[in-house]
Amino acid sequence: MIEEFEYDVAFSFCAIDEGVATQLNDRLASRLKTFIYSERQREIAGTDGQESFSKVYGKTARLVVVLYRPEWGETPWTRIERDAIKNRSLDDGWDFTTFVPTVDRPQMPPWLPKTRLYVGLERWGIEAAAAVIESRATERGSNPREESVAERAARLRRARELKDKQDQFQSSEHGVRSAIQAYEDFSRAIEQHAEQISGAGIKITAQRSQEFRILTGLPPCNAICSFRPYFANSLQEAYLLVDVFKGFPRLPGFYSSIDEPRKLKSLRYSYRLVRTDYQAWVGEDEKGREFTPQQLADHILRNYMDIAEKTNRY
Repeated sequence: MIEEFEYDVAFSFCAIDEGVATQLNDRLASRLKTFIYSERQREIAGTDGQESFSKVYGKTARLVVVLYRPEWGETPWTRIERDAIKNRSLDDGWDFTTFVPTVDRPQMPPWLPKTRLYVGLERWGIEAAAAVIESRATERGSNPREESVAERAARLRRARELKDKQDQFQSSEHGVRSAIQAYEDFSRAIEQHAEQISGAGIKITAQRSQEFRILTGLPPCNAICSFRPYFANSLQEAYLLVDVFKGFPRLPGFYSSIDEPRKLKSLRYSYRLVRTDYQAWVGEDEKGREFTPQQLADHILRNYMDIAEKTNRY
């Protein structure tokens, strides 16, 4: 006998990952009954929040999808959700959960069984992750229904409206100004992160020169970041470029390496309107992964340290 649940899938996430949750939910909501707080808040308005959330994650959702980052379980609401999930696992085991990390190489919670598999967004991407979630809900007894013509039309309309707004953003002075500000935010964040790392005994220096942001301190590797839009009213072909070299390349005002520098890795990020009210850096080479300026600074520093460690090892 298949057990009845109020929801097929419930998402648990920190506020910073609401965009990821919304994208996954949009791909599933026409086929499964989903719970995402921003979509269901009217249903639980006027109820005791702690009790309502505990009930969803601890009992009435067939599958709980956790968008995991280290902060999850430490904020007031995700702490309630975490406790409900842990309490439920005592009776149901962990098959009712699917963890989707939203940061690089996360340290998963120590209480989560090490054999528990999770879905990595960097590897899978949003579309594939949604398909995996639907498959796991089906394995647990959900019966995905066929999307109606009206629902398909509504989803197409939403996609077209968003595409129009995205195109307008990419071809506007506002879009260019927003991207330049986001690069400045990224620059400040990478300087702050580098300073924090120095406190841990790893001396990384972040310098500015014109449009370049230069990371040094882990010889023989150096990372060069740059962003300069070609037009005042268009972000076409405007990328935040990140190149990691063995050696130092030719840059204005700097001495290059005696030996010809060798490029070890290149990454590109475009600045886009990814949802109606949300802009982000998007990895062109990382399956469309989204980053705030602060997240991107963290991501680039991790890449720089990883490449430097590997280069020195060999």
